[in-house]
Amino acid sequence: MNTPSQRKKLPVNPSLEHLQKQAKRRAKQDSNLTLAAAQHQLAQEYGCKTWAELARMVAAMSRRHDRPPVNGERYTPLPKAARYGGIEDVRPLLDSGDFTPHELDQALAHALWYSGPTRPWSMRRALADLFLEHGADPDGQYGSGGSGPIIFGTGEVVDPDALQYLIDAGADVTAPPVATKYGPQCPLGGILGTYVRGKNEAKHRYVELLLQHHAWIPPAVTPPILAIHRGDAAQLGQLIAVDPALLHRQFPGMPYGNLELRGATLLHCAVEFGEDDCIEELLRRGAEINQPAAVIRGVGGQTPIFHAIATNCFGGLPTLEYLARRAGPAINMSVRATWRRFGEVQRTPLTPQEFAAQAAQGGEARWQAKVAEEAALLEELARTSKP
Repeated sequence: MNTPSQRKKLPVNPSLEHLQKQAKRRAKQDSNLTLAAAQHQLAQEYGCKTWAELARMVAAMSRRHDRPPVNGERYTPLPKAARYGGIEDVRPLLDSGDFTPHELDQALAHALWYSGPTRPWSMRRALADLFLEHGADPDGQYGSGGSGPIIFGTGEVVDPDALQYLIDAGADVTAPPVATKYGPQCPLGGILGTYVRGKNEAKHRYVELLLQHHAWIPPAVTPPILAIHRGDAAQLGQLIAVDPALLHRQFPGMPYGNLELRGATLLHCAVEFGEDDCIEELLRRGAEINQPAAVIRGVGGQTPIFHAIATNCFGGLPTLEYLARRAGPAINMSVRATWRRFGEVQRTPLTPQEFAAQAAQGGEARWQAKVAEEAALLEELARTSKP
């Protein structure tokens, strides 16, 4: 079988019909080549033993996540063993050879990402080494339905060790965005767009690794926004010293917030991502705690406190508590705003407390203590607020 560097790569959303046409063109151009032989030749170029295996791989890569699992299983045997098992579970499956290159790449992804309490990094690395030895591609794709390259998932879970592993194995972080089911994605966008909050030290390390290896930077990620994502308050302050208007500028294309940041200020961004040092730098230089985000197509107007509440759902209370201590009565708790969150639009204006109550509805039992603590803090803010 071809090694990853030798075999061709399928696109994020592969088409068997397109591959069939490739085989037909090849057979037509060579009178000594039958269609079956052309199909077999093409399959081998994509790392598969047979045309049937290539067809099975394309079907797996094209299957949407909203379709039922095959035979009741979410994962095929090799990726499943990589996610939940150990070396002893994986070796027999690798020895059997009964897997596609895509399943091997999926197994590499699951070995790197899944870090339950019994899976220390040393175990995950040993599994990943084994999959690379058997031909897994560090630039391969991790899922189906247009999920994208393996490296994107390391950003989703904020795992700089897994990122470093893939870079050392030859993964490319420099390419511009590729089309995925989530829209255009690139490695830096993957980490900045994660819903995870509260892992800032790991995130900073992850971002620095990408920048050290010349990762493509989306145009919307301007220097002051990137400084916030790096947790670099000193650099942020230097940029503002050169251009003080940055403090109050609304960025129409500001990306990546769980509570949408389009039209928001740098303070909204720093609060959304829980970067307390950057929040302090912005407030110290005169950022307005109650500046609303721009209203875009009838939606917006939220102040930074809304983002502190949204961040609380994913990373605890530290940023909300910090903002309360730092700004206290200056925070306007009577402001009403609309917003976009996870693709849903809130068109009825709500106050911060109403937003928090809405966000808490239907939450898991494990969040209830935090919700109660948040409600008490917001009530105290509302009591002392002087709009």
